[in-house]
Amino acid sequence: MRAIIFVAHGSKKEESNEEFLSLVEELSHKDRFYGLKKAAFLEIATPDIKSVVTELIIKGAREVVLYPYFLNSGKHVSRDLPKIVEELKEEHKNIMFKLLPHFGQSKKIQDIIIEDINPLST
Repeated sequence: MRAIIFVAHGSKKEESNEEFLSLVEELSHKDRFYGLKKAAFLEIATPDIKSVVTELIIKGAREVVLYPYFLNSGKHVSRDLPKIVEELKEEHKNIMFKLLPHFGQSKKIQDIIIEDINPLST
């Protein structure tokens, strides 16, 4: 079974974490490609990535994709997440792991910004 984990940084501000969890919940209802979908946090908040991976494997995941919900390619995107994925591959040799490009690399972001900043013509 194919699973996806949406990964955010995590915040001391619970409201921010809840906002991300709600987004993932909404995405989960719209997505039909992945059999299992879950949110995880890199640090500060829970659940963490490794505990979510364990949960998904128990539920039958054989392929786990991580989608970094990060705007820019800082240390977490360029170093920390790839390191975690490598550790997961070593720990779970029979599971396929894939790290997708981070959210900020999406070409659609430019369209969203333009739509947000330009008033509707009447």
